Amino acid sequence: MSLLLIPAQADTLPLPVEERPFHSLAGLSRSELAATRDLPAAKRRLLIKHFVETFRWEAIRPLLPLGLVVPPDVPPWRARGCRSHYLWLPPDDLQSLDDLEGLDNFDLVLRLFDFSPWRPILAQRFSSHLGPPPFDPVSLGLAWLLVRWRNWDWPRLLTELHSPERGLGYCRRLGFDPHDLPGESTFRVAVANTQESWLVQCADGLLLGLMAYGLIPTCSTFPNDPPERGVSLALDSQLVNARSRMRCRYQNTRCILPPTQRACAAREKGKTGCACDAEACANRCRFVAARDAEATYVYYEGSNQSSSSPNAPASGSTKGKPPQRSRGEHYFGYKSKSFNIVDDRLFTYWPLPGPFVSANRNDHLQTIPGLQDLQQRFPHLNVGEMIGDAGEGYDDILRFVHADLQALRTIVPRRHRDDEDPLTCLQRGYDAKGNPLCLHGYRLAFNGHDFQRHDSRWACRQRCLHRSQPDITLPTMPQTEISAQAQDQAPHLATLSESQAPHMAHDCPFRDPQHPLGYLLKLDLTLPDGNLRLARDHKVGSSTWELRIGRLSYAESRNACQARRGVKRSPWFGRANAAKASLLADILTSALNVARFVREATQAPTSVSAGT
Repeated sequence: MSLLLIPAQADTLPLPVEERPFHSLAGLSRSELAATRDLPAAKRRLLIKHFVETFRWEAIRPLLPLGLVVPPDVPPWRARGCRSHYLWLPPDDLQSLDDLEGLDNFDLVLRLFDFSPWRPILAQRFSSHLGPPPFDPVSLGLAWLLVRWRNWDWPRLLTELHSPERGLGYCRRLGFDPHDLPGESTFRVAVANTQESWLVQCADGLLLGLMAYGLIPTCSTFPNDPPERGVSLALDSQLVNARSRMRCRYQNTRCILPPTQRACAAREKGKTGCACDAEACANRCRFVAARDAEATYVYYEGSNQSSSSPNAPASGSTKGKPPQRSRGEHYFGYKSKSFNIVDDRLFTYWPLPGPFVSANRNDHLQTIPGLQDLQQRFPHLNVGEMIGDAGEGYDDILRFVHADLQALRTIVPRRHRDDEDPLTCLQRGYDAKGNPLCLHGYRLAFNGHDFQRHDSRWACRQRCLHRSQPDITLPTMPQTEISAQAQDQAPHLATLSESQAPHMAHDCPFRDPQHPLGYLLKLDLTLPDGNLRLARDHKVGSSTWELRIGRLSYAESRNACQARRGVKRSPWFGRANAAKASLLADILTSALNVARFVREATQAPTSVSAGT
């Protein structure tokens, strides 16, 4: 066993970046963004001005190694003897395009980044300098990344490290001695003794470093947004299956309490459950998945919207037929949430890890705590837009995004069964998408969002002069058929028929030719009647809205990337270890983005390079 002295590491300082080489990147215009939506991201990137010349190997090589930032309050590394020693090695083996093609993206990541700043972070698990010499924590940490990249288990990792073909190359870049390699238990215990928060610090160090270089945007990259606007975040959650198999779908944290304090949730639901009076239940209920005690069961129907479709069968139409089961999936495990910085310049995303909780925790309840945690981890990062599905469209989230973050609410509206009712729309003054209406049922035109005042302006633009019929009308019916409730709530609307609406519009005081904008409306936090559920900062359904909400697919891409890294079902037991696997997958995503850009630009056709 060889012993290598790793010298003390200097106190953390800001990353010395003299110039931000990636700031010259300019995204496509809004029209180009819309016209190229069907192209793969790799081809769209080649259309970006300066992309090829910025990321070609010849331009990247002088910048290496790309540095990382150590978050504050991390104890410094003190000199210590270790059985391995990671050092960044210059990529002298990359001399031609053929050499690049012979490397996979993880090999390229090891040549692009110096991971030494992770040493004081991962070394926090060392309680003292006593005991046998450990392995360099960076060597072990990079081995964990390799495992996630290849989706290996620990025996396969050891097999590859001992391989005469590939093992020497991995050992050299990771800092291992080929004749003194860790065992399976060393990797497993090192993961178990590494706190989840330390891997969050590793992820943040990588992200802060890329922000310092100007590669990860710190302001909005959506075309025509003001330069002071904050970044766009695309949110979504991923259900993660536990490593253990479920034995009881009602498992919860009470099942591991002392027998006198347990209350069987299964019995409370009228199931057989467990009396917990057997010897096997002395420490915990015998039906608990002991190594995944925090895992819970959920049935995911596959939609965050309410089941109010007009195409749904009526309650009496299925009489005499067996009930149809809704399409959905069973999950036993956890839920991972990520806040993804949308990069419209490079058509990609940069994941910021968020809460990792039991599967039965409501998704939207993790949003505000997750955003508040991001504000502490990245105090200089402003959020200018939040992009989310209908599961994020709850009042407390919409209020927090608008009032606290002062960001755009690009969130799919949550539907309600009354939204399609014309009388309801006319009475409240906006349609099913939250777009305001005038008194006569004509939709107002969106007149822009004021980023300084953080409000939106709407105008009728005298739409009634150009359309003979309103956008929202009541069906023609005798007065006797209109409900008394409707007459009580809105008598001027209850008697309004399709034939009467245009006549009333002629008397509108906003049809003055001297004021072509007509009726004006300013919206900020809520709609005119105080509704927050449908309040948005852009017109829902417009071309701008569709471009903005379309970037929600980046959050779904993050979930797909997690599946490729083998963490859709946790590779390790326990909530904490499942969270660590998810964090490693997110770290890989950010690092591999850079490797992918370098490869695409270097391998780009000469004509494309000359054209940029």
